[in-house]
Amino acid sequence: MSERHIVGLQNVPAALHGCVLTVGNFDGVHMGHRKIIARAKQLARQAGTAAVAMTFDPAPDVVIRPNDAPQRLTTHTERVALLLEAGCDFVVTVKTDIALLSLAPADFIDQILVDRFAPSSMVEGHNFFFGAKRGGTVETLAAAGKDRGFDVVIVEPELIELDGKTQRVSSTLIRELMLTGRVEDATVALTRPFTMTGEVIGGEQVGRVLEFPTANLDPGREVVPADGVYAGRVTLEDKPYPAAISIGCKPTTGLTDRVIEANLIGASGYFYGETISVSFMHRLRGQVKFANLDELKTQITKDIQRTKEFFKHD
Repeated sequence: MSERHIVGLQNVPAALHGCVLTVGNFDGVHMGHRKIIARAKQLARQAGTAAVAMTFDPAPDVVIRPNDAPQRLTTHTERVALLLEAGCDFVVTVKTDIALLSLAPADFIDQILVDRFAPSSMVEGHNFFFGAKRGGTVETLAAAGKDRGFDVVIVEPELIELDGKTQRVSSTLIRELMLTGRVEDATVALTRPFTMTGEVIGGEQVGRVLEFPTANLDPGREVVPADGVYAGRVTLEDKPYPAAISIGCKPTTGLTDRVIEANLIGASGYFYGETISVSFMHRLRGQVKFANLDELKTQITKDIQRTKEFFKHD
């Protein structure tokens, strides 16, 4: 990964002391996160220092409640790349463990923020919490900054209109949009199509029978959109392909396990073991049980045609 990605607090160089720092999970690196990063970068340029994002791996809720943690919008690797692309000069990944999460807010400020970064400024949103039991707030941080020599800048949230209502952009909102299949609304909030990256795994081989080149994706811990068929794009070996992407249990063939299957347009061959990125851009339809494979093949042909038409106007 980029040399601008620093893994471990012990590896933060002294050259980053005095940086403009923002801390968070940044899951999805959505438009709200980008607003914070833009402000941090602006302040850093004015001060002649670096804009730095500190994030966590794994996410704190995975450590605190591993059986009940929400699925992620991005892998950690994707998140780091997106933070750098959004304007951070450096990203620092902190290993998340119980010792870190047990630090009182004051100790988190002194041992992590001040000792490792000595920031000139910090930039956060209103809903920033830190320290044991999320006991620290932006008010806590601002009060400490006055004594420890750093300013705290609070960035207002980004808002979007959904269903006639103004809503705050958040990772939670975007997960809800994905779980209801609203991929185009999610695209607005993310500033890009929702994308999953994973390894191509074996399927039922139905794609070969139907004569469509398909790739079944292992989603890992990432959130999976609602069941249905979507027009999207699959990137394979750095080459993008339009794709009709099906999510669900394949009711026509009787498969009970939920799968993510992409029909790649313009690709050929078998993709097992390859790493692909699947971007969801438009919901075509819900899942339907067909009477037989011929009807399914006819519908897939229509889905592919609609996908081609979507990209003509994209």
